Amino acid sequence: MFAKEKWKRFLCDKKWFLLALIPAAALLWCCFLYIRMTQTPLKSLDISPASDPASWHFTLADGTEVSPQGENLLLPPDTALYCSRDLSQLEFSLTPTSILAMNRFGCDAAILSGGKLLADPSLRYHPQEGRFDTGNQPAMYSDIITLGSAQELTLVLSYPGGMASIRQLPSLVLYPDLTAYQSQAMASTAQDALPAGVLLAAALFLAGLFFFQLYHGKADASLLPLSLLALSFGLERTVSYSAYAIWFLQSPLVLVGLQMLPLVLSLWVLWYHLAGRIRKWGILLPALGTLGMAVGLVWRLFDNQGGAGWTNLLLSRLLPLALLVSLLLCAHQARRGIAYYRHFFLLGGVLLLFFVLAILFSLAGDGSLWSYLCSLWQNTRMLRSFFYLARLVNHLLLLLFFLLAVYDFVQSVVRRNSELQLLTVQNHYASERAAYLRRSLDETYAMRHEILHHMNALSALCQEGDLQRVQQYVEHFTGQIRQAPGRYTDHPLINALVSYCQIQAQKLDASFQASVQVPQHIGIVDADLAVLLSNMIDNALHAVAALPDPQERSIRLKVEIFENAGLFVSCTNSFSGDLQRDEQGDPLSPRRHEGHGQGIKAMRRVAEQYNSVLIIETQDNLFHVKSYLYFQKDPSQTEA
Repeated sequence: MFAKEKWKRFLCDKKWFLLALIPAAALLWCCFLYIRMTQTPLKSLDISPASDPASWHFTLADGTEVSPQGENLLLPPDTALYCSRDLSQLEFSLTPTSILAMNRFGCDAAILSGGKLLADPSLRYHPQEGRFDTGNQPAMYSDIITLGSAQELTLVLSYPGGMASIRQLPSLVLYPDLTAYQSQAMASTAQDALPAGVLLAAALFLAGLFFFQLYHGKADASLLPLSLLALSFGLERTVSYSAYAIWFLQSPLVLVGLQMLPLVLSLWVLWYHLAGRIRKWGILLPALGTLGMAVGLVWRLFDNQGGAGWTNLLLSRLLPLALLVSLLLCAHQARRGIAYYRHFFLLGGVLLLFFVLAILFSLAGDGSLWSYLCSLWQNTRMLRSFFYLARLVNHLLLLLFFLLAVYDFVQSVVRRNSELQLLTVQNHYASERAAYLRRSLDETYAMRHEILHHMNALSALCQEGDLQRVQQYVEHFTGQIRQAPGRYTDHPLINALVSYCQIQAQKLDASFQASVQVPQHIGIVDADLAVLLSNMIDNALHAVAALPDPQERSIRLKVEIFENAGLFVSCTNSFSGDLQRDEQGDPLSPRRHEGHGQGIKAMRRVAEQYNSVLIIETQDNLFHVKSYLYFQKDPSQTEA
């Protein structure tokens, strides 16, 4: 019953979160599409003669046709070759912004369209004579020409050596506009620049998060090596570019160190969250890895050949093996119930499932991801090194570490807000309890004063010898004493709260019944018990006070030990009217101001703290709330 209610409560509490997963998944998919788009150049069309010679028409200046013999074109030296092609049947229509990119090597070239000269990159062509100036040897050029919406294209070429090959003809690529041409360069660099930028952002975020926690006095030391880990991956991707600008990055020692640093830092981050005896001996893995890296760098500084053998052994064998052993230790910690690694492997399983789905989608599409994995495996087999696979595993570990760091930060903020809210409720009811105790003490002093007057009156009546009036006086005084609250249990807090409820119920002329069977010491913290029982009593008193007919006012309390395993707490009261409920299905208090209206949430947190749920039921005009709090293992440590 409790399990069913717990799941119903979970679905009710998390319904907005579950609904938010749909747009979140759509947003994540859009981000992946954007990343893929930045790494994919815009549409272009290769119209090079070498790629499709059948679409081209080859002639000389006088109109004589030239037929390729295999891949060769037999030309006399310094002869102008005219290569023509119809552009009206292309895959996309040309516009005034169309761009033609031409790469040529060892020849002079000019571009004509409709008999008019569009471009003369070699600056040696004479259109009236149909020839090129002789002299200097042509070099390799890359040219960009605005082709526009031309319907026909003619290349005029001249080879100093005479005979040309189809493969040596200039390469021609059409682009819809200049942006499509620029995307070729942008896409090639985005594969390194985009991940490096993400890793740099992650490093800065984690470092900022560490200093934020340090400022508040609760810093997680694993955030610093995690920030360095993200930074090391970013440096590993960008060091090939930075080496041209920063002289010390050109050193092989720096390059090898940057390759080993992510592996070593991963070992330290994994070890940080270990616990028990495994943590004590598990430090050997990151410590030996760090020592091995330092020895290898120093060794290469004095003996490059011998040190290179050691660092290669570290990269290809020892550090990946240490990483595998660390993951096995973490799996053992997860099996023992360590919360961090349970989340670690759960999140890793989810990412692995998404990765498998991505592979399946890749196979159904262009197969690029599957091809990458196949090439990675071929490189691993060819080099007989596990370093490539270890680097892939490190990227996955970095992603898991980063997601868990963000998750822990969000959880700490939520937990802090919950603790502040619970503390506010506890302080509210602690002040109410203190006020009740003060009132009880004042009533005790008043009663002692009244008893003194009663004794003086009885003494005077006895001196007069009026025994009948003495008897009547004693019976009236005894009736008043019987109306005082009774003693329900040896537990001081529960007895005080139940007695308070009895007194308030008597003032409201409400029917009150209490069944309390609790020893003096139980495995429930007094502060938690006060929040649960005080809220029940307070809500019940306000509900019956709103009833106009005193005959309908009733409160029933039940607080009992059940099978020496937990405490059963139940409160039933009468009420009138319709209950309004919030988004989670909890009844709304009519006193939603100045700290009121949080009682049910506070009671539910206490129930969850003791592995239970809070059950709220209504039947006819009766409101019933109950919970079963499981005792903690050591009652002596929980007693306030």
